[in-house]
Amino acid sequence: MGEGRARNGEKNTSSSVFVLLCFLALIVGIVAAAGLVMAILNYTREDDTPINISLDGSYSGVDYRVQVGGSGRRTGVTKGTSYQDLHYDSQIWTIRLNDEGNRLNYLDPRTRRNRGYYNDVINAVCQIAGKNCLVVDDEWQRCFSDGFPQEGLMARWYDACAVFAHSADRARSVMFSKALAQVPKPVFLTRRGNPSKFDPSNLRGKKIGLLADWWSNAYCLFSVTDYELQEDQVIAYPDSDYSLIVSAVQRGEVDAAFISNDLSPATDGTLEVIQEYKQCLLGGESLMMRKDSLLKSWWDPAFEKLINSRAYREICNDIDDPLAHGIQPGKSAREICVGIY
Repeated sequence: MGEGRARNGEKNTSSSVFVLLCFLALIVGIVAAAGLVMAILNYTREDDTPINISLDGSYSGVDYRVQVGGSGRRTGVTKGTSYQDLHYDSQIWTIRLNDEGNRLNYLDPRTRRNRGYYNDVINAVCQIAGKNCLVVDDEWQRCFSDGFPQEGLMARWYDACAVFAHSADRARSVMFSKALAQVPKPVFLTRRGNPSKFDPSNLRGKKIGLLADWWSNAYCLFSVTDYELQEDQVIAYPDSDYSLIVSAVQRGEVDAAFISNDLSPATDGTLEVIQEYKQCLLGGESLMMRKDSLLKSWWDPAFEKLINSRAYREICNDIDDPLAHGIQPGKSAREICVGIY
C-alpha cells in the first residue's frame, strides 16, 4: 500500500510538471509568433512601404534617405495630386558628378561630400521615382572626350554622366535627359575695357581661345556668327584650370575667349563680356547616358514632377541662401532654375 501511494504521488508530480512545460511552451510560441509578425511588418516598412505624397508637399511613410551626397533631407513632391506606390527597387543607379567649385556642385570641406543644386535635384528625382541612386566621382574625360563617349560611360562604370550639355555632335552617339538647368549661351570675353578694340563681327585674322572638348567650340561659333575659324586662329585650353584661358586673354596671346556664359571667367568680373549669343545647344546641362540605357525612361517623368513641385522651389531657394549654397560662387537661382522664373 505504501509503495502504491508513492508511485501514485510520483505520477501526479510528473503530470503537473508536464502541464507546466506545455504551458511554458505555449507562451514561448505566442511570443515567437508575435516577434515573427513584427519582423515581417518591419521588413515591409523598410523595403516596400509606399511614400504617400500630399498636396502640400509633405508625405507619410518611411523616411527614405537616398544615397546621394549624404544630405538625407526628405523632399516632398507635388503636381496637383498625390502619388501612390512609389516603391524603391533593388538596383543602384550610379551617376558621375564632379566637383565644379560653385553652387551648382561643390565639395563640402567638412563632410567631403558633394553638395549643391545638381546634387539636390538628383536626390529629389530619385526619391520621386523610387530609385536607389549613388553619386560617384570620376574625371569627366572618362565620360566624353575627343568627340566620342569614353570608357567610363560605355563600359558601364556608371549609368550616366552629369552634367553634360546636350549638343548636336554628342547626340549622335549618346542620349540626354531633360535639361537640369537653363540652357547656357556662348559669349566672347576680352580684357576689361576691351583695349584692343576686339570686334566680334569681324573675326578675320583674330586668335580665339576655346576650351578643349567643350560645347562652345568652333562649330558653335560658326552657328552663331557664320564665321568659320581657320586652324591657326584657334588655341584650345584645358578646362581643368580656367586661369589658363583667362591669362591667355590678359596677356594678349588670344584676342578673345569664346566660352559658356555660366563659367567663372564669364561671371567673376575678371574679363569683360562683350557679346552674348543665342544658344547653340539642343538642350542644357543634362544626364548623359548610353543609347541603350533605361535611365531616361524613369528620370524624365520624375524630373517633370519635381519642377512642378514646391520641393523644387525650395531647392532653388537654397541656391541663393548663404546657409545652404549661397556662399559658393556662381549664378543665381533665376539664372539656373527651369520653368519657375
